[in-house]
Amino acid sequence: MIEPRPAPSAGPSRFAGLWRGLLPAGLAIVAAAFVLGIFDETGRPAWVFAVGVMVALVGLASLAGHLFDLGRREVRELEQRLEDELDRRGRGPT
Repeated sequence: MIEPRPAPSAGPSRFAGLWRGLLPAGLAIVAAAFVLGIFDETGRPAWVFAVGVMVALVGLASLAGHLFDLGRREVRELEQRLEDELDRRGRGPT
């Protein structure tokens, strides 16, 4: 009996795509904090640096989610290919 294939997932989440903008933005903010620190002796560069680090961390978390989703998709494709190959050759004694 042929089993129906599972429906494809809805795709990556919105959060998984945020890394493309947040990671470079966070790194740019951190770089701006370093440049600002050369000219400003107040606490502003430290606050700008902290904000840049937080933005970059959200970007890194988003990148990790994106890579996790890619890995899950690859595993599903490998499982499906294995199932198709086993169906094509016959499952053998069970």
